[in-house]
Amino acid sequence: MKRIILILTFFLLFLNPVLAASVVKKDISVQSVDGFSIKAVLEYPKVKKQKEFPTVVLLHSLGYSSEWWETLPKELLDSGYAVLRIDLRGHGRSVYNSKLVRTSWKSMTNSAYAKYPDDVVKVIDYVKSENTKKIFFNNYAIVGADIGASTAVLAADKISYKPKTIVMLSPVVKTKGLFIPVKMANLNNIDILAINGTDDVSGAESAEYLKKFAQAAFMTYTSEAKSTGMIMLKNDTSLAKIITSWINEYL
Repeated sequence: MKRIILILTFFLLFLNPVLAASVVKKDISVQSVDGFSIKAVLEYPKVKKQKEFPTVVLLHSLGYSSEWWETLPKELLDSGYAVLRIDLRGHGRSVYNSKLVRTSWKSMTNSAYAKYPDDVVKVIDYVKSENTKKIFFNNYAIVGADIGASTAVLAADKISYKPKTIVMLSPVVKTKGLFIPVKMANLNNIDILAINGTDDVSGAESAEYLKKFAQAAFMTYTSEAKSTGMIMLKNDTSLAKIITSWINEYL
């Protein structure tokens, strides 16, 4: 089982980055089972003769979008990863239902949020099938923030090819009807890193509770940021490198 000792992370942050001269960017659009249009962006380094890239899937916080990840996507790309940023239903560009009616997360019911894991699995399946020459999902990780973290666990439970690791920013036990402890207990051999801000008492308590259900390593890290979710990346600029360093141990 691969582990990382976070106290040593700061000594490794700047070692051997894979700097990409340029990046390939693809806009992704997938129709969900109920016809909702789910949008995403796939990026990977343009490296001559490289045929495959390990991939990191990013699932944003409630009320935000895939544009709010600060420096994390660039940090991952510079380290040689493909990055798939998904706009969850009702957020960002994923706001049109089957009748082309604009739908915001603010007006969605829990039954709509319950479709998040299936939406994510469908996007990943689509990207995997459309990029077979690159083999993006033989080796991948998921990073999620609050509701994105919950979705990461539930999607990992559903998908046949499992992620190597999951990073959870401000994890929650239950949000918008998405209850994750039971499904977390199904994730054998998937190590998890939970990150909370300094003042995030609720997130820290959730992490301690979820740790009881983990079937592999479950490590916690307290950021100096006095914020929650993906906003921690804005308030603690070291987090992008810490997350990338963790992922480096698995991909």
